[in-house]
Amino acid sequence: MVPLIMANTNLKIATYNLHGLRQGSPFLQAIGNSCDIIYTQEHWLAPFDINLLDNMLPGFICYATSAMTDVISKSVLCGRPFGGVAIFVRQHLAANVKVI
Repeated sequence: MVPLIMANTNLKIATYNLHGLRQGSPFLQAIGNSCDIIYTQEHWLAPFDINLLDNMLPGFICYATSAMTDVISKSVLCGRPFGGVAIFVRQHLAANVKVI
């Protein structure tokens, strides 16, 4: 966890490789108690499962994408799931976020 100071406001920001949502969710919930913004990678969720992230951290807004959209749209996934990123932002900060 790396604290970042901006405009006289102490923001606590972290980045975390989940190695899959099921494996990484307990620690994600733990750092959610002390961070304002959390960048995550490797959630391994298909596009139709991205909604699982929405209720992962109460009090946060989640912006996420799947890395498997193209693969799943063409055929059945062969092998293990892969990729995916998500950014969790505390609700009171979300008005200052612009997704581009």
